[in-house]
Amino acid sequence: MVRLRVASARTIVGFMVNGDVVVTWPAYEADGPTTGALLTQAGLGIRLQPRTDNRTPEELADILGDAVGVIASTDPFAASVFAACPNLRVIARTGIGVDAVDLDAATSAGVVVATTPGANGEAVADHALAMILALQRRLSENDAAIREGRWDRAGTLTPSDLYGATVGLVGSGAIGRAVIRRLSAFGSSVIVHDPYLDTAPEGCELVDLETLLARSDVLTVHAPLTDGTRGLIGADQFAAMKRGAFVVNVSRGGIIDESALADSIRSGHLAGAGLDTFGREPIGESPLRELPTVIMSPHIAGLSHRTIADMTQKATRAVLDVLEGTLPEGAVNPEALHLKALNLEA
Repeated sequence: MVRLRVASARTIVGFMVNGDVVVTWPAYEADGPTTGALLTQAGLGIRLQPRTDNRTPEELADILGDAVGVIASTDPFAASVFAACPNLRVIARTGIGVDAVDLDAATSAGVVVATTPGANGEAVADHALAMILALQRRLSENDAAIREGRWDRAGTLTPSDLYGATVGLVGSGAIGRAVIRRLSAFGSSVIVHDPYLDTAPEGCELVDLETLLARSDVLTVHAPLTDGTRGLIGADQFAAMKRGAFVVNVSRGGIIDESALADSIRSGHLAGAGLDTFGREPIGESPLRELPTVIMSPHIAGLSHRTIADMTQKATRAVLDVLEGTLPEGAVNPEALHLKALNLEA
């Protein structure tokens, strides 16, 4: 029996665990000097698995088996996964969202869940701004018109301005603040709804959700998916927005009622939307796919060559930290580390 002692709030002495690490994150370099090589040097095995966006908890548990760690993106870590995988010690999530993880079950099982904070926020902000500009300048519609042989310079496809427009943000965490910096440079008027803020970010006005909906030319969502935000923006909220406004979501699909959004755009009330995340991924059949003023991307807002490398390295380091008994930078449930230690001592 391994006896452990707590050395500090962040470290447990003698905690190193050997075993396999399953990787479902694509393009992982098993022999990369800052990724897989670090795991093998620590005596850990690596099992690479293809990434899919529709894996079931049962399939995930089967893939994990007796693994002690996993580097993953949006795999569904339901309570049943932890029950089936008692050796699991750490989930290293590439990105910052943990809505696909049952955190209570993970903590009870002594599994540390870690994210990669700071790795991709600027890229997500870039993507949000790109979607806002593409919608207001009607890039996809004008591109399609030219390909169809139409040259419509001042007709129904006339663009609108970002300069002077009112952009409303739902949520103002690190990514939201990065979006605000970009919008300020474009001369936009920025308003924010965030129940966790007492004062507005610099250069912004803090408002309630009703005011934000009524005033926004563009509504852009930067909130996590929680019980409080699930379905936050639906038919009533779209109806409360200006006619001709746009909606952008690079956060989580479950925050927006996609069917109601499609209805509002189809009716002509809203002008269009830019969506990087969806309630179901891959999106499958959806009325949104039939609307020419809806721009969609496959949950790639946080991805670039730089961010993929950064997230991969941070996730690798998180696995090593936990298996060595140290809390990683992005630990979401730090108490799980000590719960596992207590279970092993028992």
